[in-house]
Amino acid sequence: MTLHIEVLILAAGAASRFGSAKQLISHHGKPLLQHCIDRANALCPSRVSVVLGANHQQIETQISGAKVILNNHWQQGLGGSIAVGVEKIDPQSDGLLILLADQIALTTDDLNLLLAAFNGENTVSAYYAGRRGVPALFPRSLYADLRLLSGDSGAKAVLEQGDIGLLEIDLPQAAMDIDTPEDWARFLDSSN
Repeated sequence: MTLHIEVLILAAGAASRFGSAKQLISHHGKPLLQHCIDRANALCPSRVSVVLGANHQQIETQISGAKVILNNHWQQGLGGSIAVGVEKIDPQSDGLLILLADQIALTTDDLNLLLAAFNGENTVSAYYAGRRGVPALFPRSLYADLRLLSGDSGAKAVLEQGDIGLLEIDLPQAAMDIDTPEDWARFLDSSN
């Protein structure tokens, strides 16, 4: 049985600590966000959505291969972006894979580990830096909970619930996200 998985990439923030639209940092000739979209499309072709907010006019012209969902209240945080995104995905899909645009060290193979562990009813989350977090794959039964998220806590509020049949997958690479120019420099050093 093939499960229908939707992908939601969160890329609505202003990247204020970075100092510019980090979604558009060029890496191997492509914007950071496009790398994330391409990885997602390798797994779930034509089922990839991106939530944009700050700088959306600038970012939207630089990306392709994803449906763009606009979060006009992006300042309210990740939770609100997830809620807006879940409203716009196929409500009949079996699961939703939530990704952050700036987790640059993740590979398609890493994401495949999450997909392979998902049976349509359980929740599968990355485990790194001593905690669970995104990328995470949620079953349709949790879409209502995801739609209620607000503020900056993101999907963690749902991942911390006790009764969601959670599987954790060790993905230390998920800890590498780009928040500052120093993070970016560290990533470039580590990938050479």
